[in-house]
Amino acid sequence: MKIDYVSDLHINHWIPWNNNQLKWEKRTRELVKRLISNRNGEVLIIAGDFTEWNQQAIWVLDEVAKQYEKVYFTHGNHDLYLLSKNQKRKYSDSLGRVNDLVKKAGDIKNVTPLIKSMDTFKGKVFAGDVMWYLPKGIEGWDFFKGVSNDSNYISINGYSKEDGVRAMWKDSMDWYETLEKTHIDVFVSHVPPVHNPFSPFEPNSCYMVDVPFINAKHWICGHEHLQTEFNHEGTSFHMNCIGYPYDYDKYPSVNEIPGNEVDTYKKFEVKTFEI
Repeated sequence: MKIDYVSDLHINHWIPWNNNQLKWEKRTRELVKRLISNRNGEVLIIAGDFTEWNQQAIWVLDEVAKQYEKVYFTHGNHDLYLLSKNQKRKYSDSLGRVNDLVKKAGDIKNVTPLIKSMDTFKGKVFAGDVMWYLPKGIEGWDFFKGVSNDSNYISINGYSKEDGVRAMWKDSMDWYETLEKTHIDVFVSHVPPVHNPFSPFEPNSCYMVDVPFINAKHWICGHEHLQTEFNHEGTSFHMNCIGYPYDYDKYPSVNEIPGNEVDTYKKFEVKTFEI
């Protein structure tokens, strides 16, 4: 089975929100077609951070579902963001926004969320969740409160900012610990469980989550905007983060579909591996 994968699309930074919804949808779908133009798999996996707007995420899922037998996704931190008063009124809190995305994605027949859940396709076992992080020590919490936008735009009813993070981390870990004796071919998370050895950044507890075991053959993740593969204790890790337009040295203009060459090193396309 060939699997295409991608994460950290941040589509609304490439095709920003537009009052003209028909134009916004058209440009979003054109960008998605460009992204998957090199598709090679039966399955597509999107490891979170679609966009800050659910409607745009649904257009992404609907468009890719036309080209793949199966599409799996989990959500990222940006899929929890509430940027406007209208979003806060509509969704109540950040989890309400994710629940709305999952509900609407359910109308697309070959799209399946992996949010504290598992699924089997053609005999292969897929499992996934956002796998929320837990800041460590004074340095980690200072980064969360002073640098990360998560503390500004994510809110969980009934919790302070700090306790909301702890609650989401505990929910992820309580579920993950039930998988210790489970065979998993492909695990999908937004937050990686290990520090990428090719990362130019120092380890940061807001960009990874410690797990008690890793028993998947393959692990697709994102969050840290890198495009690389590596092996860790017998598990193959796959990262293909698209990120923001300004991360590319041949900066494509916002609201324009990128050409074939967007960067000296980075690619604007899906990657593939086979199991």
